[in-house]
Amino acid sequence: MASVAYNFMVVDPNAHSRRYSEHNGFDNYDPRDNRPLPDPIREYSSSRSPSHRNSVAVDLGEGSGSIKRRRSRKKSVNGDKVKDDRIKVQVCVQFFKVGEIDTLKEQYTADVIVRARWREPSLDGQLSEGGDITDIRKYWNPKLYIENSYGDHKEMFRYRVVFNDKGEAYMSEKRTVKGTFMENLELDDFPFDVQDLTVTVASEFPYTEVEVVEDFENHHMVNKQSFVDEQEWHLYSHTECIQRELTIDQFDPSVRRSAVSVKCRAARRPGYFVWNIFMITFLICTLSFATFSVEKDLPQNRLQLSFTLVLTAVAFKSVVNQSLPRISYLTYMDKYLLASMFMMSAICTWHAVVTILIHKKADADFVEYIVLGCLASIYVIYNVAFCVMIYAFPCKKRRIMAQKDVEHNKLRREHTPSQPALRRMLTLTKTISADLPGLINS
Repeated sequence: MASVAYNFMVVDPNAHSRRYSEHNGFDNYDPRDNRPLPDPIREYSSSRSPSHRNSVAVDLGEGSGSIKRRRSRKKSVNGDKVKDDRIKVQVCVQFFKVGEIDTLKEQYTADVIVRARWREPSLDGQLSEGGDITDIRKYWNPKLYIENSYGDHKEMFRYRVVFNDKGEAYMSEKRTVKGTFMENLELDDFPFDVQDLTVTVASEFPYTEVEVVEDFENHHMVNKQSFVDEQEWHLYSHTECIQRELTIDQFDPSVRRSAVSVKCRAARRPGYFVWNIFMITFLICTLSFATFSVEKDLPQNRLQLSFTLVLTAVAFKSVVNQSLPRISYLTYMDKYLLASMFMMSAICTWHAVVTILIHKKADADFVEYIVLGCLASIYVIYNVAFCVMIYAFPCKKRRIMAQKDVEHNKLRREHTPSQPALRRMLTLTKTISADLPGLINS
C-alpha cells in the first residue's frame, strides 16, 4: 500500500546552490565543487581512526523537514573497499514522442519522461505526511540532469513520496523534458543503417556519493504511435540501458559522475535512396558501355560521351553529399558511387588507348571485345556482390533488432495483467484508498 504526495513545479536551476548557502553557515560550500568540506566537519573527520573513512552526518534544516544523510565508505587497512554506502538513484526513461532525426546535424528531437526515485529515510513510517509537497527544497535531491541535451529545453517536474509495505519512504521525481538531444550517428551502413537514440541521465554529485542505476521495477518504454519521422525511419519498441561514469574534468580523472544511458533504436528506410540514387547511378554507369558502339576511329566522340556521363555522376554525388555530415570514412553509398565512377573512368581510359590499335582493325576488334566482356563482367559481379554484402551485414543488424522487438513484446505481454485482473486491482485500490483516512486517524 502506498501513500502518494504530489508537487507540480518548475525547479530553478540555481535553487540547489542557494539552498546549500542558506543553511547552517555553509556560505562558501557548494557540493558540486571539488573543494573540501567546511572546517567543523573536516575537524570532526580528522578525529576519527585513520583505518576507516569517516562517517559524516549533514543536517541542512530543522524540524520534520530536515535533511539527514549519513554517507560512509569503510576501508580496510590496505585501502580496499569493504562497503559501498553510495545513495542509489533508480532511473527509468520513457520516450514519449520521438521527433525528427537530423542526420546532417547528428541530433534528434524528442519528448522524454525521466522517472527517478531514491530513499528518503527522514519520512520512514510517517504515512500521515502524505499530501502535497509544498517545498521540495527541504528534502535531499540528487540533482539529476540530461547530459546529452542540446540548446534550451523545457523541463517540468513532479514530485511525490511513496511508501512501500515496510513503511520505507521513497522520493519519486517525474521529469518531462522537451528538447533536442545530441547523438553521434554511425553512418558506415548508410542508407541501410540502424541508429541509437540515447538519453543520458547523470547526477551532479561525485560518483563516490551517488550511484545512478537502472530502475528494474519501472520499465523503459518507447511510444511508437507518436513517432513523427515515420516516413524515413522505422522505430523499434525495445530499449537498452548502460551504466556509465562520466569524466567531467579531463585533467582530473577523479572528477567523475555516475550516469545511465537509455537508448532506443531507429532503422532508416532505404527505399528512397535505392530508387533515387543507387538505381540512377546504376543506369548512368550502364549507359557508359553504350559508347563502345561508336566507331573506334572516332575516339573524340567516344570520349565526349564518356566524359559527359562521368561529370553527371560527379555532380550527382555532390548533391548526395549535401545530405550527409562530413565524415572521414566511406558509407555503403559512397562505395557504390565511387565504384561506378571507377568503372566509367576505366572505360574512358580504354577509349583513349584504343587509338594505338586503330591501324590494325582486326586485332583492335578482338581486343575490344575482350575488354568489353571483362569490364561488363566485373561490373555485374560487383553489383551482385554488393547486394549480397548488404544482406549479410547491414540487414543482419536489422534482423537482430527485429528479434529483440519480438522478445520485448513477448515479455511485455507476460508482465501485463489481463483485463479481469486489472479491473480487480483497480477495485481493490479504490477500496483501500477509501479506507485509508480512517485507518490513519485510528
